[in-house]
Amino acid sequence: MIALTGSDSPAADPAPLGEPDPSGEAARVESPFPRRRDLRNSDKPYSPDDPESDPTAEAAEAEPEPKDYGRAGRNLPAAIGMGLLIGGVVLASLVFLPISFLFIILIGIVAAMWELANALSRSGSLVSRVPTMVSAACMVVATYIGGREALWVTFAASAGAVMLFTMVERRKNAVKDVSLSLFALTYVGLMACFIVYLLTQPDGNYYIIIFLSAVVASDTGGYVFGVLWGKHPIAPRISPKKSWEGYLGSTVFAAIVATILAVTVVDAPWWTGLVIGAVIPAFATLGDFSESMIKRDLELKDMGTLLPGHGGVMDRLDSILPTAPVALVLFSVLPGYL
Repeated sequence: MIALTGSDSPAADPAPLGEPDPSGEAARVESPFPRRRDLRNSDKPYSPDDPESDPTAEAAEAEPEPKDYGRAGRNLPAAIGMGLLIGGVVLASLVFLPISFLFIILIGIVAAMWELANALSRSGSLVSRVPTMVSAACMVVATYIGGREALWVTFAASAGAVMLFTMVERRKNAVKDVSLSLFALTYVGLMACFIVYLLTQPDGNYYIIIFLSAVVASDTGGYVFGVLWGKHPIAPRISPKKSWEGYLGSTVFAAIVATILAVTVVDAPWWTGLVIGAVIPAFATLGDFSESMIKRDLELKDMGTLLPGHGGVMDRLDSILPTAPVALVLFSVLPGYL
């Protein structure tokens, strides 16, 4: 006789009724109905006619439901407060003590690298957290001290260190692990170094202010226009809330802010602000889509929870990092800058 345990392997016959089972286990028949929690420790017996006697109902009621923030999609008071705090600290560091901005970059990059490594590890591979975090920090310092040449040497050495670390650990999916680790190092560490390189240039702190202000204005304009008038999504499968109306708002806000700062801060021609305002939103939006695609593939809403109202550090850097090399090119070719 085969025991009805859900297994394909044969088992001994259960003992006859009234006799002890010599094997210590009787045959079990799987019930087609879902099992309920053990009611022996319940205060009152369960009755199908009394929903309150179901102990599983109490557990369901104890679980908090996610808060609905409506079309805003986030906790606006917390998001505005945190945004003002971060913006104030960054602006003060760039205006009064530019070298202190280097430490802000280091803290942000290490936190973002940790979040991205944790997120990518959900794919089944293991991103080398410590080697990539240390390598990104070394690249930032090397760029500030030695410029572009030091950056590329450090980046090449960091890539070799990540591969060596993975090889020493003898991982099963070494190729995939190395690829994801190098992607994280490039996406976060290398892109951040373009901002550091700008900081080393004469008046580079003011260029960073223009660049970051244009990105923040792009995000703000896209959010405002998208919430108020967004009806035509750009890529609904990747990010259904990103609309063409929102992109228009990004361009308008970024152009206004960049033009004002170009004229007042660095005394550049006014039309250069329009160029910056037209180009920056395109790459900032591309950065948003890139991270949205990663989060959707990994089934994540946010990369982290460090910043109330915003998610994680990586959720705030998604539009800044891919735009940094573009900003460097713009400042290099437009008159009145580098």
